[in-house]
Amino acid sequence: MAPTLLTKVTTVTISLSLLILIVIIFFAHVPMAEARCPNGYHKSPSGDCEKVVPHVGKLPRCPNGYHRSPDGDCERVSDGSSSPTVGTAAPSSARINKAAESAPGKCEESLWDHVYNPSRLQIVDSCITITGTIDSIRAEKDGDLHIRLSVDSQYSHLINQANKDNQFGDLVLEPICVREVTQASAISACQNFRQAIDIPPVGTHVKVTGSYVLDHEHNDWAEIHPITSIEETS
Repeated sequence: MAPTLLTKVTTVTISLSLLILIVIIFFAHVPMAEARCPNGYHKSPSGDCEKVVPHVGKLPRCPNGYHRSPDGDCERVSDGSSSPTVGTAAPSSARINKAAESAPGKCEESLWDHVYNPSRLQIVDSCITITGTIDSIRAEKDGDLHIRLSVDSQYSHLINQANKDNQFGDLVLEPICVREVTQASAISACQNFRQAIDIPPVGTHVKVTGSYVLDHEHNDWAEIHPITSIEETS
């Protein structure tokens, strides 16, 4: 005997209900993607949406997976995944021989008490002195300054591939706790402390003393972080 119309409707209803239930269960176990930034913006490593700077003038195009931030630096585009593991050894491609200009005893070790999450920085030389010309200066949310230094030729060995890819071949300098801290994870490190240090303007040739490190949170690029002193030279 042929199925009645009611039987057919009941069968279809049950099938649709099962399909909907399967879809609900599937999406309940799939993590929701982080909201995308609007057109013309990219998500920076800190998770903020930053306006993309068009490729103009003499600035080289950023490599795949990077965008140019408002200050002109190439920064890795965040995909919403967790931060890279810190405190581990740098890849062999990022390893650098210990600097020849070691300056033991000239660095203020107490500055490390005010570096937030210091395990992200791999110390290559605890105290060195170098020279070069300041290319750019920008303020960071953690209260530090991010300075790009075009090192003099005798210090070119301090530059690794990550510096070439992301910092225009410059070394990064970071005076710490010099500005207001707005990054929650860095507030305690700079609490009741400000580093008294004068920063010469862009274009100044300077001598810098501080700890030479690799930053695991930024592709192991090389930095002087923290800086003990920076002074203008002729």
